[in-house]
Amino acid sequence: MKPLQLLLRLGLIGVLPIIALTLYVKGQKYDPALLDFTMAGAQETSGPAAMLQTVTESASPATVSDFAGFRRVGQERRFTKDNLYEHVDGHAEYFISAGFEGLAVAEYTPAGSSTLKAEIQTEVYDMGKDIQAFGVLVDESGENAPAVSIGTMGFRNSGGINFVKGRYYVKITALDPKLPLISFAKAFAGTLPAARASFTAFDRLPRIGTAGKTRFIKEGYRGLDFFHNVIEREYTIDGRKIILALPAGSRQEIGRTVPAFLEYVRKSGMPLEQSEQADKTIYKVSDKYEGNWFLIASPNAVFAVFGTDDTAVLRHFMKIGDAGTNAVEKR
Repeated sequence: MKPLQLLLRLGLIGVLPIIALTLYVKGQKYDPALLDFTMAGAQETSGPAAMLQTVTESASPATVSDFAGFRRVGQERRFTKDNLYEHVDGHAEYFISAGFEGLAVAEYTPAGSSTLKAEIQTEVYDMGKDIQAFGVLVDESGENAPAVSIGTMGFRNSGGINFVKGRYYVKITALDPKLPLISFAKAFAGTLPAARASFTAFDRLPRIGTAGKTRFIKEGYRGLDFFHNVIEREYTIDGRKIILALPAGSRQEIGRTVPAFLEYVRKSGMPLEQSEQADKTIYKVSDKYEGNWFLIASPNAVFAVFGTDDTAVLRHFMKIGDAGTNAVEKR
């Protein structure tokens, strides 16, 4: 090899490490907003009329800044499924299993205050669907929490207010009990997007006997893999406790319940009795695990009744699913 060619090759080999080092150094000086799409979205969202929105499927929603006599202190914090445990350690799996998609946490203080100390904390959980947001609200609010007219539905607790509006579950915690928490919560709810449709699942729950505990089960109710998004409510009628289970999914999802139920009964070999009453079909199942229970199907709803063998008790439930026949009972 000629001396000149050798020198050129050695020169090129020596330059390569310098180029690599330069690229590495520049790579450490990136603009986070170029990669963090949720951050860019937050920079464009401000003011009391700002809408809560998710940027991607796994992104957390954005909160508003100054409004209703309060101003936000510090930066909002965002959480996804990957880091939710940093905010709710030990409880993250519960939210994720309930449909969690994102969380935005912000803190506020009265606008006239000279301190930067936070007086109110807001947590906005995007639960994906309104029924899933409702389920978390019921679980976290307890049995006898007083109701408040905020969002779609809300309850007051010892530390603040929990409510839902559409797919969003909101927790507002007051660090100073003297603050006007109700007015703040109503104003905050007004900044959230309107629900796409009103939550009408409670319209199909009957006003009978004494209503007890209400729960929400997202999947596999009582181990039945065809029962999803179930609202369960206990009733006491003539001293007897009865449990009503009402699937609250879309009309298409509810329409698939009966065929899946019949297939389940066929495969399990359980005895099944069927009768007709008006526009409803009543199935009585002899279940070796749950005992006898009933599935009642109508054009507008499907629900199950547990805790009784007495078909006469079913008369209390026969109007479920008929539009306009049941008063709304929220608790």
